[in-house]
Amino acid sequence: MNSRFFSSLALRNIQANRQLYIPYVLASVAVIAMFHLMASLLTNEFVRTRAASLTMMFEFGTVVIAIFAFIFILYTNSFLIKRRKKEIGLYGILGLEKRHVAKVLLFEMLYTGLVSLGAGMLTGFVFGRLFFLLLNYMMNLPVQLDYSTTGVTALMTAGLSVSVFLLAFLYNISQFTFAKPVKLLKGSNEGEREPKGSVVLFVLSLAFLAAGYGISLSMDDPLSALTYFFTAVLAVIIGTYLLFVSGSIFILKALKRNSRFYYRPAAFISVSGMLYRMKQNAVGLANICILSTMVMITVSTTMTVFVGTEEILENQLPYENNWTVYGAELTPEELTESFMSFQDRVRETAAEMGLEVTGSEAYRFQSFAGEISGGQFEPRRDIRGSGDLPLFLQVIPVADYNRLIGASVSLAPDEALFYHSDESFSAEELTFGGTTYRLSPADPASVTEDSQGITETAMLVVPDLLHIRRISEAYYADVEHEVMAGIDAHVAWNTDGTQEEKKAYAEAVESLKAGYPTSNYRSRIAVTEEWYSMNGGFLFLGVFLGLLFTIGTVLITYFKQVSEGYDDRGKFQIMQKVGLDRDMIRDSTRSQLVWMFLLPIAVAVIHVLFAYPIVRKMLLLFGITSDRTWLLSFATVVVAFSVIYFMIYRMTSKVYYGIVR
Repeated sequence: MNSRFFSSLALRNIQANRQLYIPYVLASVAVIAMFHLMASLLTNEFVRTRAASLTMMFEFGTVVIAIFAFIFILYTNSFLIKRRKKEIGLYGILGLEKRHVAKVLLFEMLYTGLVSLGAGMLTGFVFGRLFFLLLNYMMNLPVQLDYSTTGVTALMTAGLSVSVFLLAFLYNISQFTFAKPVKLLKGSNEGEREPKGSVVLFVLSLAFLAAGYGISLSMDDPLSALTYFFTAVLAVIIGTYLLFVSGSIFILKALKRNSRFYYRPAAFISVSGMLYRMKQNAVGLANICILSTMVMITVSTTMTVFVGTEEILENQLPYENNWTVYGAELTPEELTESFMSFQDRVRETAAEMGLEVTGSEAYRFQSFAGEISGGQFEPRRDIRGSGDLPLFLQVIPVADYNRLIGASVSLAPDEALFYHSDESFSAEELTFGGTTYRLSPADPASVTEDSQGITETAMLVVPDLLHIRRISEAYYADVEHEVMAGIDAHVAWNTDGTQEEKKAYAEAVESLKAGYPTSNYRSRIAVTEEWYSMNGGFLFLGVFLGLLFTIGTVLITYFKQVSEGYDDRGKFQIMQKVGLDRDMIRDSTRSQLVWMFLLPIAVAVIHVLFAYPIVRKMLLLFGITSDRTWLLSFATVVVAFSVIYFMIYRMTSKVYYGIVR
């Protein structure tokens, strides 16, 4: 027999079993399209130019979807091959050798795999284009965002598809290689043994979940949270799979041992049915739970960043106009001259345009990274450190301190004022730059640097700029820095007027930069437009990922219901013959479906609640300091997703009841 015979037989088999193969191919196309879309975002210009953390998030998302693709396609393939065991057993009875059957299955896998790969990549490309066209239309962005894909993306998608379909093929061969044809003829009617609960797996599930939750609860600073976030996610994913596989069996067996509960018709049918198929159901439920968690975290986080844009801008730019001069190339005298003249120029410009400066702050400063130990400020050679962030100390002259709070403090050469973000911190002396300063508390109203709680900050008020210069020389001598940073100056102010007048004023101030080549000017109006453009796209990408994960939830829920429907149809027919009416069977199956509907959502919500501390730390990097903003976004997403999931449950339940009848 030549290959043409086997390929023709494979095509006839696919056509004869199209009720099974069409959903299988459609599901494979959807999963491959999801991976292709996610992988395409890794090379997208918009994603790569936003932030390193955003690229890292999409890299992790690509890995997660790849894992999901393996699990889901192998899951649906096992459902398909189970329905065809009787057919494969018949081939053996009719005289086909196992190697011949393997060739038939190989051609079937080649056809379905090639169609799934081609259609999946095409679907991913088309939907990617449509999504980005929708983004440009909805956001009306000044720069067109293009969806793009590369040869690397195609190779990654092809590699994933070949790997997963090869594993599916090997699994299919294993199902008949070691089985006798008579046993295969029993097909899916063969009973399953009651699964045994593994204490080891149950303990491991709790250990992995505890590790993931512990990482989230123990993170102190945002950069560490970003580093360990994916480790925590991986631990929770592993713990979730083990929990559903092992913990669900313990619960069901405990219910079975409760004779008062178990020996009732509805409970007997639902508990016994779930117990005997729990290994298969557990994987499906774990997949739904993980995907639901991803939807909630992804969409709620990106929504928080978008909704909290005003809060971010308020934290980063408390004033409408912000000007900074960098003094690395200036002497203290030149810096002071620029510092004073610029303040005069901005007031003159405002007066020329009929505006008035309504509030301002101006100071000269220099910042240092290190830590206070034994009453001495010690520089940190590596700002990132090995774990925790350093203390950032800002040093300003007393003249600028007095101007900030309207005071008239005078300091002796060995005196200084001190403020620390940790209110419990106290010290009477601080040695820095070869001088030991006797400390008095500084007025918190003078604090100019807003750390947003990311790390510890402090402020030291010294007698004059010469002290700052001496401190800087000693600091950079210790850290062996190639170029010593200079004293900087910052001026921030508001004006009255309409938004149009303020925008025109900002453009006029921008033109003043030519006279101050080492300075930088930022207008909140201009930054606001940039932030809304960026965060609008960021929100779209979050919703885009949420939609991908929701599609995955729909697919796996559908196949779980179909698989259970075919498994239960024969059993319910037997139950009707022994006296159980349809209403009783429907009530028992409804309780089983409701239980399986609620469990993944409940566990997903628990995951997200424990993820809140680490997500909150990461949101600090964006400038979000309000818990209320994230909690409202999270509650909205949970309610919306629950409604969508309920609709999925209703639709797939109808499919289940249709099969059972």
